Amino acid sequence: MQSMTPARLITSASHALLVCLLLGGGVVGDRRKRQAQPLSNGAPGPNMCKIQHVVGSNDKYFTHCVAKHLKLICERPTYERWECCSGFTRKGRDPGCPVEKPLGNVMETAKDLKLTRFVQLAEKSDLSFDLSNYGPYTAFIPTDEAIAAASPRTASALSSSNTDHPLLSYHVAPGRLNISTFRDRDQELVTLHGGDKIRVNKYAYGVATVNCARIIRPDELATNGVVHVIDKVITPLDVYGTLAERVAADDHFSQFNLAMLVSDMANKLKAKKTSFTVLAPTDKAFAKLPRDVLTRILSDADTAEKVLERHIIRGVYCADAIVVSVGLKTLDNARLLFRCKRDGLLVNDARVVFPDMVASNGVLHGIDTVLLPDYVKSASDILNEMSMETFLELASMAGLNDTLDDSNVTIFSPTDTAFKALPRGFLAAMKNNASELEKLIKYHTVSGRVTDENVIGDTTLPTRAGLALKVKVKITRKGMTVDKAIVDSETRECKDAVIHKIHKVLVPTEKSLLQLLEDDPDMSEFLKMLHQSGIAEMLLPDGSYTLTAPNNRAFSKLNEKQLQKIIENPIRLKKFVQRHVLPQVILKCTIPDPGIYTMISMQLDATDFAFGGPPKKLYVNKHAVVVSDDILASNGVLYKIDHVLPCSCEPTLRTDRGHYINDHRYRRLRY
Repeated sequence: MQSMTPARLITSASHALLVCLLLGGGVVGDRRKRQAQPLSNGAPGPNMCKIQHVVGSNDKYFTHCVAKHLKLICERPTYERWECCSGFTRKGRDPGCPVEKPLGNVMETAKDLKLTRFVQLAEKSDLSFDLSNYGPYTAFIPTDEAIAAASPRTASALSSSNTDHPLLSYHVAPGRLNISTFRDRDQELVTLHGGDKIRVNKYAYGVATVNCARIIRPDELATNGVVHVIDKVITPLDVYGTLAERVAADDHFSQFNLAMLVSDMANKLKAKKTSFTVLAPTDKAFAKLPRDVLTRILSDADTAEKVLERHIIRGVYCADAIVVSVGLKTLDNARLLFRCKRDGLLVNDARVVFPDMVASNGVLHGIDTVLLPDYVKSASDILNEMSMETFLELASMAGLNDTLDDSNVTIFSPTDTAFKALPRGFLAAMKNNASELEKLIKYHTVSGRVTDENVIGDTTLPTRAGLALKVKVKITRKGMTVDKAIVDSETRECKDAVIHKIHKVLVPTEKSLLQLLEDDPDMSEFLKMLHQSGIAEMLLPDGSYTLTAPNNRAFSKLNEKQLQKIIENPIRLKKFVQRHVLPQVILKCTIPDPGIYTMISMQLDATDFAFGGPPKKLYVNKHAVVVSDDILASNGVLYKIDHVLPCSCEPTLRTDRGHYINDHRYRRLRY
């Protein structure tokens, strides 16, 4: 059977929902029941059905299925008209369609439907006698236009002098099979053509096909069967062989055929027990690929298989199955978007140029673009597709383009928006300092393949910026975080790299928590307590801690005599300081809003982090306000707070105004 041109595809695809005719409030079934309530649907007369016409074509659709769903069919607008329902006709000037037609046999029904060419061909063979006198039969009859459009070879087979099994008999199956009895996928029916089978498929919106010919008028009842009108002449599937054989026999797909032979996919596409839809790029499509990519596909079995799996879908999806759009899963679990457009069918950005090339185990569509999986792309290509323009620009300025494409690497790439959110002048300073720019880019790359499937939370990963510069990894209910950035769910993987999208730039820091405190005069009191209590020596350089560090003003609010007694007592001081140290990193981006994030301190009291306001602020144990960002250090994160935290170890600790800091009323007082 000849493949359809894109123009013809539009016409056939626009038949999308005519199979709704006669179904669910349709016109088959109990005609007397419909006649008893002829105007319940607002019709201008009895036994009239609202028809949806497609602008710019002769196609029309019953609105039982499409009125509320499809105002556009393949991007073409529709309008409505009233016509006689199936089985009824007009009488003079009487309103509506009051005359019910009597049922005839299959041949008489075909004549009534004006399927003239089929009737003429059937009368030249024994088929006419059978369809008139025996049965029951299910006849899939092409329109006159479909028979006229058939190839000379097919037309010759239709009028073959072989009266026993002319091609016409391939359109007839024993039994009365209404469209409602068809299964959703890949139902095979034995025909009168020597036992050859036809393949029936049902899709969304009531679309049904037979060997990818659309059923455009279903369920026309006859006394000895049922007639389904189709828009193409169908031929036995075995004539074309399997999908593998169909590809091999077509000169348009020689490169695709070679890729099948390089991999083991040819054998899979020869199997007759499983049906597939194959999207085969033409040789012109392969010619558009970079030479190195094409060479890998045609010489490396693993690469060839990965590419071919992206082009194969389980089940049979004819072109007419796509009325608007649908996502279908490939063998490699990717989803392809099929869209019916005014000018044809698209699969992602590839255009279908040879639709509905049927085979014994599926259907093949020729496309004009190779659908490359990430596996065969470089990391730079994927970053470009993800619109990481600033990251790529900075990598180029740092001379690190080639290193992005190194094998066995993980890249945490900030979005362009993330770079714009950096402090003013930061990016300009980076661009003017080659070594710092190189460090910044390398800080976003980690050796090895890091995914949320294999990473362990509360750990650090050495970056390519140096052994001392590590990113902190956490696993939370929000997902994986690195430093202060939540890793986006849009993770891409190629053969050599894993690419994670993040929405904050990772800024390397080599300063420890103690060094951050030493650089801040406002934290001198807490720093002094850290050293005096011995906790400072316990903060390991490669550890992961969170300090909720009161600033000097927070200590000034305490009763001076009580504070001095704590400082002079090593045991009390150690517990008091431990109350402000947490043994894990807690980042602001992981704290729920609304909600509470609770962690046990080294002193064993609970520390609660929660957002409150207005204005929106981060609180620790309800009354201490975080007066800084979450400041990253090489061994943890620092939060500056404006009050010391209540501690079970100091139940009598008071403020300089005499209030117990453990008293809930203290939290409502202004200090």
